[in-house]
Amino acid sequence: MDLTERIERRRNRSSNNELIVDRDSLNPAMHLSEPVGRETLFEALLDAIDPLFDHAVPPNTYVWGPQGSGKSAIVTALVSVLDTEMGAHDSFYTATRSGSDRDDVRVVYLDARRAASRFRLYRELLDSLLVESVPRRGVSTDALRERIETVTAASETVLVAVDHLGEQTTVDLADLYTFFEPFEDLAWIGVGRTPPEKLSLPMPEQQIHVPAYTYELVDILTVRGSRGLSQTLDHVHAQRLADWADGDAHNALAALFLAASNAETDGATRLRDEDIDAGRAAVPRDGVPIGQVLALSDNERLVLDQLLELSLDGEARIETAAEQIAERTDLTHGTVKRLLYELAQFGVLERREVSVGAQVAGRRPSGVALNFAPRLLTALQGG
Repeated sequence: MDLTERIERRRNRSSNNELIVDRDSLNPAMHLSEPVGRETLFEALLDAIDPLFDHAVPPNTYVWGPQGSGKSAIVTALVSVLDTEMGAHDSFYTATRSGSDRDDVRVVYLDARRAASRFRLYRELLDSLLVESVPRRGVSTDALRERIETVTAASETVLVAVDHLGEQTTVDLADLYTFFEPFEDLAWIGVGRTPPEKLSLPMPEQQIHVPAYTYELVDILTVRGSRGLSQTLDHVHAQRLADWADGDAHNALAALFLAASNAETDGATRLRDEDIDAGRAAVPRDGVPIGQVLALSDNERLVLDQLLELSLDGEARIETAAEQIAERTDLTHGTVKRLLYELAQFGVLERREVSVGAQVAGRRPSGVALNFAPRLLTALQGG
């Protein structure tokens, strides 16, 4: 943070008397343009794509590490800088460009949570490469593939980073081999959590391990807290959050965001010990990242919103919850019930036994509990 930012932060504090001055800086689903404490890994990634700087196609790369280790932060920052420094300045208006001398480098970031099939991945890739809009319907996967082949053939190199591989709802590393095999001038960086030894398939030539944060997590909280809060984040509070999160930057930032929200709701102008406690208590340690929740479909998000509104989290049978949600929405009972089971399979919800009164023979019915921080979702949605 430069001196101008520090002065502006103090002006905001004195004029608005607000604790939170920049929500994006505290949002665990957002990433800084220059991530903290990962310089060595940036060098490893630059080494991996080194042929790109000679306008050649680099080998494919697999970047892997645990949740909250900063994989997405590193890759999105790298793609952003590469796009600015090396990307083509004249975007394609059609999938055909005559007279090309093939001197362009195209760099694209794709989130597998929002492109969870071959068709959607192709469409998102093509949409990033073209200025013209790409249809969401009425076009075949083969047609999209052919257009991508034309675009990649007109560029010297296309580098595609695909994030969040191998989650319950996303494509995996094996899919990338299949999906991108037709494109000779395209290289990819796959980003996921699964260690290479647990994947029974040929590995990309280059693999980069991103370990969980250690001491760097305090620095991350301090930097992002200094940008997001009107008051400097106390080092003791940053250390408490880092120790609790055990290397997971997502959980640490989520707890900080909710701690600040708790303090602001009470009218406090700085974080207190009880706010840190409240923030940590509101974030499930083994929950799914909030970005995964934000990437759900409209109907899935509608079901979650209704679970929250009706206070059905963990208290009602799935059958009962489905009935009540169906009554309040345009979704049928069967659709809601299916979505509840699917969300539990994805890990967004957690199946739990519910009490049915007097003991009865047989298996107890199950309900569902939220497996993420609902207060964080509400806050990010402006509630």
